[in-house]
Amino acid sequence: MSRVTHLKVVRYPVVEVTFDDGFCGEVDFSDTIARGDVMAPLRDPAYFATIAIDEHGHRVGWRLDDMGHELDFGAGALRRDVEDRAVALLAAGKHRPAAE
Repeated sequence: MSRVTHLKVVRYPVVEVTFDDGFCGEVDFSDTIARGDVMAPLRDPAYFATIAIDEHGHRVGWRLDDMGHELDFGAGALRRDVEDRAVALLAAGKHRPAAE
């Protein structure tokens, strides 16, 4: 199971996510934020910037210590999103894999 080790808001509403195996990429939360009232707090860039990693790296989100009121995303789902974006960029010729 993937674990998140580092997060960085690179621009609103995009977060760079690094996983425990070193794989890294961006997640764009634009579509998520546009969905319904539950995600309304994320429309505030200052609030969005408070994103955090849980103590085990299995989820990221906001208000993680406020059970029942947190907004969180699992590391596995984020990993899939980052991988899908990397594949799309490779297919479009806009991304080059790191040199080995």
